[in-house]
Amino acid sequence: MQGSALRAARRAACATLLTAALPLAAQAQFQLPASKPAPEAAPDFGGPPPRVDAPPRTMSGGLQYQYGYGSESEIVYRRDADLDRRLRDNSLLLTPQLNGVVVYRPTPWLAATLEMIVEKELAVHEEDFVALPGGEIQRPQKRRLSLLVDQAFATLRNDSGRTQVHAGRRNYEDDRHWLYDTSMDTVAATFREGTLRAEVSMGREVLADLELAPRNREVRDRTDTFIFYGEYRGIEDLRLAAYSITRNDRARQEGRPRLFGVRALGNPSDGLRYWTDLAATAGRDEAGRKFAGRGLDAGFTYSFTKVAHQPSVALGYAMGTGDANPNDGRNHEFRQSGLQSNEIRLGGIPKFKIYGEALDPELSNLQIFTAGIGFRPTPQTSVELVYHAYKLDKVAETLRNSALTAEMNQLDTVPPSKDVGRALDIVLGFRNVFGLKRLGIDLRAGWFFPGKAFRRNEGDEDNPVIRDAQSGATMVAKFWW
Repeated sequence: MQGSALRAARRAACATLLTAALPLAAQAQFQLPASKPAPEAAPDFGGPPPRVDAPPRTMSGGLQYQYGYGSESEIVYRRDADLDRRLRDNSLLLTPQLNGVVVYRPTPWLAATLEMIVEKELAVHEEDFVALPGGEIQRPQKRRLSLLVDQAFATLRNDSGRTQVHAGRRNYEDDRHWLYDTSMDTVAATFREGTLRAEVSMGREVLADLELAPRNREVRDRTDTFIFYGEYRGIEDLRLAAYSITRNDRARQEGRPRLFGVRALGNPSDGLRYWTDLAATAGRDEAGRKFAGRGLDAGFTYSFTKVAHQPSVALGYAMGTGDANPNDGRNHEFRQSGLQSNEIRLGGIPKFKIYGEALDPELSNLQIFTAGIGFRPTPQTSVELVYHAYKLDKVAETLRNSALTAEMNQLDTVPPSKDVGRALDIVLGFRNVFGLKRLGIDLRAGWFFPGKAFRRNEGDEDNPVIRDAQSGATMVAKFWW
């Protein structure tokens, strides 16, 4: 399995490397985590960024040789992804998992990292087949034990540590998981000079099959990826960044899109945190048309840190343009990189799907308004309630990379609609459960309430019976150790 469970597992394992004191040469690669949940720091390009939402972990070994281990197991329940309760498509999946990471530094200029994950996805309940609204028959995938090498890379650095070269399979995460949250087989170089940092990399998500379990394998991809990310930290409590991600799909299914943009992340006070991403999609699509899409994601979270239980409020707005005319020479659809997971934290402890747990779309041909409130019953627990409203930018029949299978605007008897619907998420986080510092639990539940775009005909062409679609839901439980 190469989905979000593996990526989240890898992030949990990376946190085990961050609790031991390291020499100056090693500090270029790792940072010490905060003693309590806090806004994320920008990723340290020399290695995986620290997790501040995971429980603290221990590190064994000396400064030259270190190792860590842990687990992040997950339970996922999905109900009515087709927004029709008459059709059976519910599922309940359990994924127990163990992970471990080893770092070896034989010299000050060389470090090697190896991380492995063992897991198996178990179908507690799943239909033998599901008839999708478009007529396609979906059958459950084969689920075998996975023993995956999730990281295996070497880092070379010069005496000052300002220049580093990395080669091998390595984790890539940006602050908001809006650009990338994945492992890639790459060659990369990192440059640092004062308040400036930059990294360039090239590779593929799966260039080599590093699945070691018998009768299992990784599917090699044919998409070349080129990433540039530059960051400036010369202004107090503000980080400015520029980025470019070019992907060349040699299988000719996604074209050669290029995502580029600028970003501002700020934390001007203990309670206020804000973000802004302005981006555009250029390059060419799978049909050879030039991309001309635009995207925006901006918002803030404010926590009343001096008030009992630290109540918080959050507001956000995201927009990705759509394409109204597929027959002209330009594609105005905005697309994210295809490497993102869109998991961030607002005012609470856990991360969650910022565009909605149940819908979980890519930001493409959509406008999304988000509002949230939360509080901390105790320093080690958090409760959040998050509301989303969705609207199409251009009338369409499907949402790009959504968790739903239902189709939109399928009726000839009523005008098409841009009203996608609304959603409600509840996000709970617990740390130091039962007094165990390494034990944490995240509970996330999301309900999607479809709008007029999902109306359907339950009659026939001669006697149409127009009905609203029914709600869908997704529930996730994660157990950290």
